[in-house]
This record gives sequence, structure tokens and C-alpha cells, in this order.
Amino acid sequence: DKNTDVGAINSAAQLERIRSVVDAGEAEGAQRWSPVCALPEKGFWFAPTVFTGVSQAHRVAREEIFGPVLSVLTFRTPQEAVDKANNTPYGLSAGVWTEKGSRMLWTAERLRAGVVWSNTFNRFDPASPFGGYKESGYGREGGRHGLEAYVG
Repeated sequence: DKNTDVGAINSAAQLERIRSVVDAGEAEGAQRWSPVCALPEKGFWFAPTVFTGVSQAHRVAREEIFGPVLSVLTFRTPQEAVDKANNTPYGLSAGVWTEKGSRMLWTAERLRAGVVWSNTFNRFDPASPFGGYKESGYGREGGRHGLEAYVG
């Protein structure tokens, strides 16, 4: 449902994995914040969670969590932001938020992510290819690029 902001976790095993990574974030010294919210009793649910005081050494910054968990890392320059974003074995998606079009293009060109959004997140055009970098995937799906593997 495209109107869903935060949905259920897909399995008990994934929910346990999310809890494990979040617990590690707290144990490693990051500050956790989750809103007080009622979660359904049936199914697998995890409250949206934000971590601050995160460094690249924290597990919550190094791993793909696939849950409603956000880690906030600070940076001083656009180059430092790009270096931090690319310093991971993953590269599924990225988002650039800026008022300057030139900064957005500069940053997007340097990020090693399958999709880079500008001033939005999780919006797809079916005509555009999708895929990750590094351990987040190989190849492309969708669009002309996704079909090239099937034609000679």
C-alpha cells in the first residue's frame, strides 16, 4: 500500500535481526530515540528509531538494517559526506538534500549507490533502471538497462 509510512517487518527472524542491530547501537554508545507509539499486537512490528552520536565504527552505520532505523552521521564538507557514504560494503540507495542543484549533481555523481534521490526518497520511475553497488546487488532491473541482459 503506497499510503503506508511504516509497515510490518516481514518475519520474526528479520525483527530479531533489527532488534540485535539496535541493541548493538546502544551498547556501542549511540543515542537512541523512538517515539512513544502503539504497535499492533499481531504481526512483526518495530517502532521508528533514530540514532545520533553515530560514527562509522558503529554497527548501525555499517549494516543494511532493512527496518525503520535511521543513523545520523555528521560531516563538515560535501566531500566528507561522500567519503562516509561510500565507506561501506553496501550501495543500494542514497538521498541528497540540498537547495543547490550544482551540489546535488556533484554529490550524486560521486555516490556509489544504485539509485540517488534528490530532495525526496523512495520514488521510482518504472522506466528507470534499479540496482545496487557492491554487496547490495549486481546488475540492473527495470528500464532499458534491465532488459539488456535478456537480448542479444
